[in-house]
Amino acid sequence: MEKGALSVNELVLIGVGGILGAGFFLASGIAIHTAGPIIILNYVVSAFIMSQVFYALSQMITYKPVEGTFRVYAEEALGDIGGFLSGWVYWTAGVFIMSSEVTASSIFTKYWFPKVPLWIFSLIYSALVITINLTGTKNFGEIESWFSTIKIVALFIIVIVGILTLMGFFAKTPTMGIKNLYVHGGFAPHGIKGFLGAMLMSLIPFGGVEVVAMSAVKTKNPRKYTPIARKYIVLFLTILYISSITLLLMIIPWDTISITESPFIKLLSFTKIPFIASIMNFVILTAALTTMNGAMYAVTQVLYSLGQSRFAPTFLAKKTKRDVPIYALALSSFGLFIAVILSYILPKDVYEYITSATGFVQFFNWIIILYTFIKYKPIMGNTSSSKKEWFTIMLIGIVLSSSLLIPKQSVGFVGGIIILLIIFFLYYITKKLNLFDVW
Repeated sequence: MEKGALSVNELVLIGVGGILGAGFFLASGIAIHTAGPIIILNYVVSAFIMSQVFYALSQMITYKPVEGTFRVYAEEALGDIGGFLSGWVYWTAGVFIMSSEVTASSIFTKYWFPKVPLWIFSLIYSALVITINLTGTKNFGEIESWFSTIKIVALFIIVIVGILTLMGFFAKTPTMGIKNLYVHGGFAPHGIKGFLGAMLMSLIPFGGVEVVAMSAVKTKNPRKYTPIARKYIVLFLTILYISSITLLLMIIPWDTISITESPFIKLLSFTKIPFIASIMNFVILTAALTTMNGAMYAVTQVLYSLGQSRFAPTFLAKKTKRDVPIYALALSSFGLFIAVILSYILPKDVYEYITSATGFVQFFNWIIILYTFIKYKPIMGNTSSSKKEWFTIMLIGIVLSSSLLIPKQSVGFVGGIIILLIIFFLYYITKKLNLFDVW
């Protein structure tokens, strides 16, 4: 993507596209079952965490707009280990995020074409995303904008349908309304354990602010546009997420919501709109593809940045005439194909464990970003207190630790720790062999 190719509106839509993925439409059912109506509070806490990480990123970008953003800042503030860890931790998480989204996209498409093997759709969507990222023009921003618009419109429709249903236009049940939030076992039917156990699943839909950071430096005026985009993205997602979840729970008893399909399909079914399942399926497919597309762009940029800073072979820092880091894109694409192959070879539950481990690694990178900001403040000449950053780091620590309360997530916690230890090990081996100087 050429420098200065994006407008502030496109940056906002890229941000919404990179954050609002299939996770919100699908995983919300699992989160609701774990916590009950108190999940609304989970989303409020998650929105706060995301806004603080986003604020830290935007402050550093405003001070120094540079390709590689959070990875470069980590290197400057924390030294080699910070730059290496931040880059490779994010790249690893990003590749697995892409693989889970392309797998999800294939499953959604199979809804219409049940006889076609999943791997064919995975191959098609992988090729599509790679092609979009190869263009190196405004195509990336324009396509993300269209995809994001579809998702935003879908969420607005969900909110409107919810309001109209509450007003009695489509259906009426005895407990519909505020009462629905506490008559089915109480507001927190599973107590504090349910609340904490749902924290990771409620934070996952807010993941992806790094995509905005990577894209921000490609705008016409990063210093001006980044803070504006941050405010709109945080406002959009917080209002749409919380209002849609609240309306859903006010209409449908939390203990009747399915964990195998999007709970919003049941909400929209009140309207009696023909083919509503197919329409919602298309929206979720769009959500998955947009997240995958944004993740591919971000992991390619961070790998390019690693190549620039000696933390990966220098050939990864080479670009085409269209400003595309071609070798970084190729390696990220190879990682995607390997991850997709693994998703079909491994048993279903094992792959779910890997995906939850990826969520753990992704949010560990948020801790790195916040700690980087704390250490970067003196460089920026910022003398403000870091209490809010330390508080947010503590909250993320609670979110990651709380995954131990849920069996499948606890396996993901252990898997995430193993992934981090491997990256730490690779750093020390690379440093000991003086590969930083060789590269």
